[in-house]
Amino acid sequence: MSAIRIALLLLTAGAAQLAAAAEAPALDAETLAGQVTIYRDEWGTPHIDGKNDAACCFGMAWAQCEDYFWQVEDSIILGSGRYAEAHGRKGLNSDLLNRAFEIVPRSKADFAAAEPAMQQMYIAFTEGVNHYLKKHPEVKPRLITRFEPWMIMAMGRQVLMEFVFRYTHLSGDFLPRSTKEIWTALDTRALYQPERMHVGSNAWAINGSRTKSGKAMLYINPHQPWFGFGQFYEAHLRSGEGWQFSGGTFFGNPLPGLGYNEYCGWAFTVNEPDIADIWTETFDDPKNPLNYRYDGGYRTATEWKEPIKIKQKNKVEEREFTFRKTHHGPIVRKDDDTHFTSAMIAKLYDGNLLRQVLKMVRAKNFDEWRAGMSMLNFQFMNTVYADRDGNIFYIYNGTIPKRDPSFDWAKAVDGSNPKTEWQGYHPSSELPQSLNPPSGFVQSCNSTPFAITDDGNPLIGDFPRYLAEDQYDDKRRSKISKWLLRQMSDITFEDWQRYALDTTLYWPMTEFPRFKREHEALKKTDPSLAEAVEPYLTHLFDWNFKANAASTQATLCQAWYEELYGFGYPAEVLKPEYIQEPKKKYTALIKVAGKLKGTWGDWKVPWGDVHRIQRHANVSDFVDIPFDDNLPSLPCDGVQGPLGVAFVTYYTPTITIPLLGRSMKKQYGVVGNTYMACVEFGDQPKAATLMQFGESGLPDSPHYFDQAKLLSERKFKPGLFDWDEIKAKSKRTYQPAD
Repeated sequence: MSAIRIALLLLTAGAAQLAAAAEAPALDAETLAGQVTIYRDEWGTPHIDGKNDAACCFGMAWAQCEDYFWQVEDSIILGSGRYAEAHGRKGLNSDLLNRAFEIVPRSKADFAAAEPAMQQMYIAFTEGVNHYLKKHPEVKPRLITRFEPWMIMAMGRQVLMEFVFRYTHLSGDFLPRSTKEIWTALDTRALYQPERMHVGSNAWAINGSRTKSGKAMLYINPHQPWFGFGQFYEAHLRSGEGWQFSGGTFFGNPLPGLGYNEYCGWAFTVNEPDIADIWTETFDDPKNPLNYRYDGGYRTATEWKEPIKIKQKNKVEEREFTFRKTHHGPIVRKDDDTHFTSAMIAKLYDGNLLRQVLKMVRAKNFDEWRAGMSMLNFQFMNTVYADRDGNIFYIYNGTIPKRDPSFDWAKAVDGSNPKTEWQGYHPSSELPQSLNPPSGFVQSCNSTPFAITDDGNPLIGDFPRYLAEDQYDDKRRSKISKWLLRQMSDITFEDWQRYALDTTLYWPMTEFPRFKREHEALKKTDPSLAEAVEPYLTHLFDWNFKANAASTQATLCQAWYEELYGFGYPAEVLKPEYIQEPKKKYTALIKVAGKLKGTWGDWKVPWGDVHRIQRHANVSDFVDIPFDDNLPSLPCDGVQGPLGVAFVTYYTPTITIPLLGRSMKKQYGVVGNTYMACVEFGDQPKAATLMQFGESGLPDSPHYFDQAKLLSERKFKPGLFDWDEIKAKSKRTYQPAD
């Protein structure tokens, strides 16, 4: 692609509007520091008690900086469009998207025009970061020495872009941080590529008809990268303005975005709503190369140049790029000399996620929470909800434009035709949803919104075809979740935690009976092949379909599955060669058993010997993580999601590259269960939570890797919520002013 990388129609405030905007209210860092107290429990989780909302945000920033300032700054560098300046060429695509969609100037304008309450929260958070740096001169930022409030808004928009730009179906051209040459050189699996790292999550809710206590329960289980901007941070906040909330979020955010309060809680899982479109723009006016066809005439695009700094070893070079935008959005691809592609993400600018999150965390019942959710300031994500009134709820959330259904919106539409303009957004009442289904449970595992439960699903015919691109996708994780949930009767909170980290695998459980029958037939049609594969099949058939550290069947099963289905997400369709020649499935099993023996000396390899947890600090790109078989690590029972499992972990591959002198037999977790929370809603919520590594990103902290042992043992830690208990069990109590 040429250097033309282009940018979007700003629904922007001009210079005059900025001048007229009310100045942000002044907040004094020293005063804020004295208005917040932080209680650290035995796992280092911060319980932040603020006099008001601003003090909570200040304390949240301080706690994040204490635990992992490097990641706070790295995420804000990303949002500021300076990622290549910090990380070199692999950060360039993110910066190009940032500049094309004018994330920085629009965020500055929108912050200046925001209501004072929102401004205060952004200001308080950045004051917390700046105050931390002032009090800790030994901490040296890499690029940003003074954090500004607009940066937090910009970071949120850029992170959204990293997640949803693929919804334009142009990911291959403009993919954030894709370095395909490296992946090919390492002979690594698609799931190890960053573009695949944001796809996944599980969420469950059951009502009192299935619990011993008669209370509703929720399981929050986002599957996110274990390194980089997508990793989670756990915190519990209480504001003197009348709310408290415990949950998880990305570093650099003022409030947790998912979790629970005294009354209700919710979880998110990635979905595929049609929230982005592309248009083919025709630039064929010989008099003005910036004119593009529209409605029988022309409109004029805007073009500009911007420099981007790119780190090159020990120096930084500056390159200039040209950007262009139409009224549909930035030009993101050149098709030929006269045709270009523009792109738009729904509500990229006119939504304010912090405003919506604040309304949701304050909710005291379903109606109040639903009012917050209906703001549609969060562009995507299935949402699963439960509360202490016994309600459970699912909604296929998305900021989905209304469109003329006569066009194929899965492809680029004609930008010159006014009928391809968006016609507002579908309100939340028009999205697939289910409140208190008769089955007593809902689940969402990145699958179709029309099979979330057994009885009480939304009906597919009630919604436009363009609304959900995953409407026919019922993944195995969804199927195993429904299988587990329908078994639940009279369960305790302890049972709920055990189910949450269950390792029953749906694929072998449902497919092995057929393989048994086929093997018996194979003995007659191809006895030599049947005899050769029999030891491996016999071993697999002698199994309860659960993964654990000692299971050699799980290791062989996973290796066979990946040979049959591949590594790309979701990898749930057989490769064509095994459909065309079914007997090859058995030669594939013999092949992978041979590979295991060649690597490990035996084809019966315990799962925990191969699949490990190892942490490294200050790494943003997966290919740079220095995993090492000689360094300490722990076994992990989590399994790759395509096999259909509740406890999900994706791993690096076994790597041997003699020319590069690189060898890594063990496979290390890089994506999967991150912030986990089991919650039972009563007069006060009962919670058990877990992070995959620990609260701190500092290698010398006792909380750098302490929760990894719990994950390895499939145990949760108590999620403290009662403030008397928090104060009694606090291991450290302090104010940022101390």
